[in-house]
Amino acid sequence: MKKYLILDCYVDEPACLGVPPFISPYPRYIAGALVEAGIDPANITYITIDTLRENDYLIDGDYHYVFLIGGASVPGKYLGTKIGTLSEINRIINKNSRLNIVAGGVVNRALSPAGNLVIVMNDPEMYAHTLALGRPVDSARTYPEIDKWAAAGSFIVKDHPWFPHIICEMETGRGCPRLQHCSFCPEGLVRSVQFRDTRGVIDETLSLIKQGVTRFRIGRQPDIIQYGSRLDVYKQGFPQPEPSAVAELFSELGRLRTSGAIKVLNVDNGNPGSIANWPDHSAKILHSIASAVTEGDTLPFGIESFDQRVFAKNNLKVNMEESLFALRMVNEICGSRRNGIPVLLPGINLIQGLRGETADTFKINYEALCRIANEGLMVKRINIRRLQPYPGTALYDESGRTPPALLKRFEYYKGKIRDEIDNSMLKLIYPAGTILRRNLMLDYRDGYSLGKQIASYSITVKVPGETGRLLSDVIITGHRELSLSGLALPFNPNTAPSRSFETIPGIGRDRGSRIILARPFSTTGEFADQLKGVPDRVKMGLLENTVL
Repeated sequence: MKKYLILDCYVDEPACLGVPPFISPYPRYIAGALVEAGIDPANITYITIDTLRENDYLIDGDYHYVFLIGGASVPGKYLGTKIGTLSEINRIINKNSRLNIVAGGVVNRALSPAGNLVIVMNDPEMYAHTLALGRPVDSARTYPEIDKWAAAGSFIVKDHPWFPHIICEMETGRGCPRLQHCSFCPEGLVRSVQFRDTRGVIDETLSLIKQGVTRFRIGRQPDIIQYGSRLDVYKQGFPQPEPSAVAELFSELGRLRTSGAIKVLNVDNGNPGSIANWPDHSAKILHSIASAVTEGDTLPFGIESFDQRVFAKNNLKVNMEESLFALRMVNEICGSRRNGIPVLLPGINLIQGLRGETADTFKINYEALCRIANEGLMVKRINIRRLQPYPGTALYDESGRTPPALLKRFEYYKGKIRDEIDNSMLKLIYPAGTILRRNLMLDYRDGYSLGKQIASYSITVKVPGETGRLLSDVIITGHRELSLSGLALPFNPNTAPSRSFETIPGIGRDRGSRIILARPFSTTGEFADQLKGVPDRVKMGLLENTVL
């Protein structure tokens, strides 16, 4: 009996994230494609690169084919794991020369042919399906096929090493609906724009819920504002959105969240150009999304640069004034607080390495962000990344090494943004005393545990002491550059590490030492006496969650 292995080296694409706790749709599609071709699910194995890292990159077992998925076009930093690098993937291919390996995902354009390697340039799930039928074809799949395969392949999520603490990336469309495309983005290489039927998305969601998944991100698309648009009316190269299509999808997802079947519902990727050019349609869409998603969500905007010269030379989506318009709209419609946290806020993506950059570009970006902050607009997070050019895009053949002086300028303003703007945004969004629920603690460094909510673009929380890998509520006590400091709840002042008291605003090291000497406390009231001068919201949050 032929056996097949799906090896997830993780993906990080402009329209898809598959680094834990996220799992991309691609492994599920491949599993479902094999099942639909007649392969017994018992003969399909799913592992991640983290398993191979513990085994010197050697694959145990005899498999007819290994389907390797991986690649990043704009890689980021991750807590608790890391994406498979090109070096690691090549090591896997070379160390397992006895096995036939099929490589797909954005890594395909970076690999070199090898004796045991098949590089799939289209959809690896289609190749897997036709291979299992005995006539392998490197071609594109259709959404009716995906609707079947996605549901049929949902079983493999249980084999993810982080299960059940995962969030499934859900596809609603692919191909950028703009008439012109950004110079760097691989989504523009997709030949045709396609939107998935609402029924297919919901059926896949229900199949994953049956497997025990409770967290979902409607993320595998370049622009959720354009979901279901007819692509027949354009303004400045942006098609007219279709509010009814988005409302249908999110009303059904919202009902699943309200029923408790979905614990976390997030979105990803909204094009600010769609909002700026079609404000009335976009307003209706934003209302539909905000009513359904879990609070603390992010709608990332690929602004890339506020420099008008860079905007023009790279076919970017919005200029400065259009960016501000879109940011304001999301704040006004989606920025109200639920359980103390803004429901849905914009994110901003900035990229270094685009055409037309000068030493002034990064100052322009910094000043634009200062203007946004001074206006009181909230931005959930600011991603500032260096471009990794993707083969086939306009920038790939043009890319060169950034001059050291220009790179130094970039790093200088990146530091100013982190020090001055990120910190003020965190204080605005998560004031001290805010309680973040169900953070997965992922690491322990220098006396502190680090964790995140299992959600889209969740913020890192730093908690004194070693909590172990558990889900913990955290009360926020301070704000760092790109993270928050806090205390795990429930809080026991008689056993808490000494550093815990130092993190409480208004206490500090000396008072913290005196509190340690005053322990043990017999009642919550005795502990409350030690919290004089602590901000009311922090004090109340601690005392309401104190155990002795």
